[in-house]
Amino acid sequence: MEYASNSSNRTASDQLPTRQSFQIHYRPSDAPQPGGSRISSFVPRLTLMLAMFFFILCSIVFIAWLVIHPLDPAIRLSSLSVSNITVSNPQFAANYDIEFTVNNTNKKVNLCVDHVRVVVAYRKGPVSSKILERSEYLGKMGESRLKAELGRDAVRSLKDGEFKDISDEWSKKIVNFNVKLYVRAGFQIGVLPTKQKIMEFRCMNLPVEFLSTKGTGKLMSGGKDCLVRA
Repeated sequence: MEYASNSSNRTASDQLPTRQSFQIHYRPSDAPQPGGSRISSFVPRLTLMLAMFFFILCSIVFIAWLVIHPLDPAIRLSSLSVSNITVSNPQFAANYDIEFTVNNTNKKVNLCVDHVRVVVAYRKGPVSSKILERSEYLGKMGESRLKAELGRDAVRSLKDGEFKDISDEWSKKIVNFNVKLYVRAGFQIGVLPTKQKIMEFRCMNLPVEFLSTKGTGKLMSGGKDCLVRA
């Protein structure tokens, strides 16, 4: 057949596909830049080195403070007086003058006490509170006095049961108060970063005696140590 003869007459070159050549043209911005691979590998290496250095430095500081183990400051309520009292449900309004003695019990570490908040409470109910805008710096084994004056502008309201009980005690001229002290203690030694610790001190069961219903009440005991809340 003619069809078959025509097919057999085709050469091998006619049966194979023609080979085409491809050329890749780079734009100037896409062309490989010399040294680019070195820069791209240097950045993550530098980041890793900085991260490792920071981790090692933090570990050294942590271990150093763990070995030093600074002691908590010792705080004692030295005096407490209550005056200018007004009893009006639900408030027991008064002025509170309190003095604390703060001791740094560390022989090698300096102490800074700041962000001090004083709360006067009856049982669990606060009757007055104030934030002291001052700080105390104590050297090794140092001692300092911290005064707090809580005016009538810091008065807090009591619950009905607490107000009734404090009114009954006041009519008998003896009221038991509780004082709480919230402080931020900063421990300092050499070139180490300051170690900070938020602490709560509790001075509980403070009997204040009033000579008259219009007079000033004074703490019956000579003072009381404040315990750190764990």
